Amino acid sequence: MGLQFMDIFKEWASQYDETVNGHDEQYKEVFAGYDTMLDEVVEQLDGRVMEFGVGTGNLSARILKQHELIAIEPSDEMREVAVQKLGIEVKTGDFLNYPAEQRVDSIVSSYAFHHLTDVEKRQAIESYIEHLDSPRFVLLDTMFESAEARAQIINWATEHGYADLVEDLNREYYPYTDTIRSILEDNGYAVQMEQKNKFVWLVVATKQTGGTQS
Repeated sequence: MGLQFMDIFKEWASQYDETVNGHDEQYKEVFAGYDTMLDEVVEQLDGRVMEFGVGTGNLSARILKQHELIAIEPSDEMREVAVQKLGIEVKTGDFLNYPAEQRVDSIVSSYAFHHLTDVEKRQAIESYIEHLDSPRFVLLDTMFESAEARAQIINWATEHGYADLVEDLNREYYPYTDTIRSILEDNGYAVQMEQKNKFVWLVVATKQTGGTQS
């Protein structure tokens, strides 16, 4: 699962919190409204939560105020920051390799699901249904409505001289909204999606007991 990005995590672990707080001009729009978005994510969670890709623990800290949390993170450097910040165990793992719990009520991830290819995204969702039996899946991440929308964003970043952001947009597996919707609906989830800033969408998917709904 996106383990080709581990070197990037290693470099970013010590700078990530400064970036999300707007200190990196290139990523200001990516993280615009960051705190509010994380609060909105927590509002969508129920019961026992498994979070994938906790990073430095910013969403985790909010979840812990209201829910039991199973935290999963592949990067040693990110995990170390999160453990120091949260004072909890953060398990080693990723979207496709994780400790299988008997059941969780909600699965959540923020700013991380794009490390998976579209094939891996589908494999992950199917795995959660099989092993975790979770009725709720909440995702906060960069995605695009169309190839045209993606091209417009890359052109915008290029025009502003945001070379690191452009490299990021071309390197990672940022999905199209229809792809995410299709994967979830194919697996029996009712899906709600809302764009939160120029880059990021909030996806709330609820498992349907009577069949797939849109």
